[in-house]
Amino acid sequence: MRFGSFSLRNNEENERCYKGVGMMDIVFEALVWIAYLLSLYFSIFLVLIYLDKKSFFAKEKSSLQPKEFPLVSIIVPAYNEEKTIIKTLESINGLDYPQEKLEVIVVNDGSQDQTKLKVEEYIKDKAHFQLLNQDNKGKAAAMNRALQLVQGEFFACLDADSFVDPLTLRKMLSFYYEQNNPKLAIITPAMKVFQPKNLLQKVQWIEYIVMILFGRISSHIDSLYVAPGPFSVYKTSIITALGSFDEKSITEDQEIAYRVQKNHYLIRQCFDGYVYTTAPRTWKRFYSQRRRWYMGSLHCLHQYRSMIANRKYGDFGLMQMVKNVTGYFLAITGMGTAFYLIFLPLLEKVQSLVLIRFKVQPFIAHFQMDFSMLSLLLNNFRQGFVVIFLFVLAFLFFYWAHRNAQEKMHSIGIVPLIPYFFFYYLLKGGILLFSLAQFAKSEKVKW
Repeated sequence: MRFGSFSLRNNEENERCYKGVGMMDIVFEALVWIAYLLSLYFSIFLVLIYLDKKSFFAKEKSSLQPKEFPLVSIIVPAYNEEKTIIKTLESINGLDYPQEKLEVIVVNDGSQDQTKLKVEEYIKDKAHFQLLNQDNKGKAAAMNRALQLVQGEFFACLDADSFVDPLTLRKMLSFYYEQNNPKLAIITPAMKVFQPKNLLQKVQWIEYIVMILFGRISSHIDSLYVAPGPFSVYKTSIITALGSFDEKSITEDQEIAYRVQKNHYLIRQCFDGYVYTTAPRTWKRFYSQRRRWYMGSLHCLHQYRSMIANRKYGDFGLMQMVKNVTGYFLAITGMGTAFYLIFLPLLEKVQSLVLIRFKVQPFIAHFQMDFSMLSLLLNNFRQGFVVIFLFVLAFLFFYWAHRNAQEKMHSIGIVPLIPYFFFYYLLKGGILLFSLAQFAKSEKVKW
């Protein structure tokens, strides 16, 4: 009887386990289908916008002759940037723009390296450059300190690890006057990675090329939600009227863009106003940068949550804000899928190795990965078609992005494409999940 009851109880447990796995499969498949449909919706939307504007994009060309040459103030916030600050200042000094119409304000934000000394040495014979020193208060505070002094009708921010193309300021101001719209508050650049050397930087180079195209498309539907630190140009009177930069924000360039959108001002991208930024070359610096970006993005979404799906804000509220929120769901689903299909089976195999005391020879002879869950993604025509269709759309965007940025797809080699398409977004998804956990605990990240 004891053995019989044990057998019956064991069968009941197996049946419950089987039902649990079956329910897990159903939930998993439902989440995957939701992710598929959301990805399809936003991808097709962007493709249709691109195709609608394609002929215009092909003809668009920036003028190098702005209607006038207004005074422009360039602010360079710097914190421990001794390695790149001089090259940044040289790029400003090399701008093809009347020198008497430029003022450059470097704000040393409490640097503990040789930044201050290097700047002092460089600007000593340049009357249109000045240096401000302050205790470390963050980038937004450094920007606001300089804004108290600027005289330019426009001001630009240039991060101290970035370098502006000599023609970019001319292009951006020509673009501003061509728009002829007093509501235009910010002109954003087309940002590329400066001279990528290792694999991580090359993958980021690809990412930035793709983002230039996304920015150009978003610009045409009034949906830009970030003003990149490397050389976004602002209308001074509008930004100061809105209260300047939020010193509590760790992504002040994103927060000011949200605030501009909320107040019904405009942000536009100058599609070939190129600026080059130094991408993180180590995994530690990459993690630190992206964690700050994601945490700042979460704070902005929370702060401006009233704009989500709000028709009052046009495409920005109905499309971009919804897309920003959806991006987190897609990242969570993607990471969950990777864990369920790859990491969990591998963990089970490792546990098996422990049980057999790492006698790997018989283990390898009988090794067989269980990809039964993977069949949920590809086991019928509909799911397989969606996966293939999304991949085709991704490749099209990849191709169009390189044409848009006037770059060749093979200019940095073929090898970086492998991690970009297969691993990079999983890496970013992992950092995003960690950022979500920190956000939930209200942890803070400094500039």
